[in-house]
Amino acid sequence: MLATLADINTHLPDDRLRATDGDENIAFFQIDVERTIKGYLSTVYSTTIIASWDEPDNTPEFIRGIAGRLIAAYWYSKQTSESIGDWDGTYPQRIYDEAMKMLNDLVLGVVDLGLTEEAGTQFSRDWFLPNSSSRRPSFTMDQNL
Repeated sequence: MLATLADINTHLPDDRLRATDGDENIAFFQIDVERTIKGYLSTVYSTTIIASWDEPDNTPEFIRGIAGRLIAAYWYSKQTSESIGDWDGTYPQRIYDEAMKMLNDLVLGVVDLGLTEEAGTQFSRDWFLPNSSSRRPSFTMDQNL
């Protein structure tokens, strides 16, 4: 779970709909959004960093903002599309687009969260062989023995 109810409700109209703890759709959207965000950012941050986002208190505010927007967009869209016939969905689409732009800004490096690994938690070139410090091979494929 990457976002709290407050993170979600920030992006919902105060006078219409509010997400609540007992709504099972919120729980399902939480899971879906977590998979989406972590999948997108798996090319940007290490699994160690991403795995540390196990609850909202351990998740960067920017990521919580993205998650809150996505969950609010999905939930608002679902709630209003069930009650309104020919609904155009501009509001949830707008907050969804905003969240996806934020995600893309992270992927493209426009936004930097300043997250770094602690020493010793990431593999370096020294872990893989052969590397620049390996001794030369005794023979090559084009040599006849």
